[in-house]
Amino acid sequence: MAAALKYTTVARILTAEPMIGSLTTITSAHLFQFAEDAEALIDGRIVRAYDVNFASVPAQLLAFATDLAIYHVLSRRVFTQERLQNSVWPDRFREVLDELKLLADGESILTTASGDIVAARTDVAEVYSTTKDHLATFHEGPTGTQVQDPDKVDDLLSAR
Repeated sequence: MAAALKYTTVARILTAEPMIGSLTTITSAHLFQFAEDAEALIDGRIVRAYDVNFASVPAQLLAFATDLAIYHVLSRRVFTQERLQNSVWPDRFREVLDELKLLADGESILTTASGDIVAARTDVAEVYSTTKDHLATFHEGPTGTQVQDPDKVDDLLSAR
């Protein structure tokens, strides 16, 4: 095993879904890899909103990483498609992804185990253009393929 896990542990995965521990084909090293994958997915989803080097692991991320790791173990190594679909895990997977999107979009907050709010990043910001909903006027392609978006022209003229 490489580095330590940030959000969950193999023991936590086994406690949350004991059936996994009774399978002889899945080792702690496998669970560690699934947990690393889950943590990478989490970090990738929230890195624009939060510095992912937390001093104290937010409780939500501990639960999310555990559930994602379990889902990946079950979906990739244990369950048939039919058995997976008849379990709670596909719904839990979607719920976690939805929660991560809310966190990334700033519509939900992370809290520490003591209930303190984890501060969002202030060193990044999105930049928008007033023409972001229109076709690009110029691009790197041939000159003959440049287009004028009539909606963009109308919007620009009406803004004057």
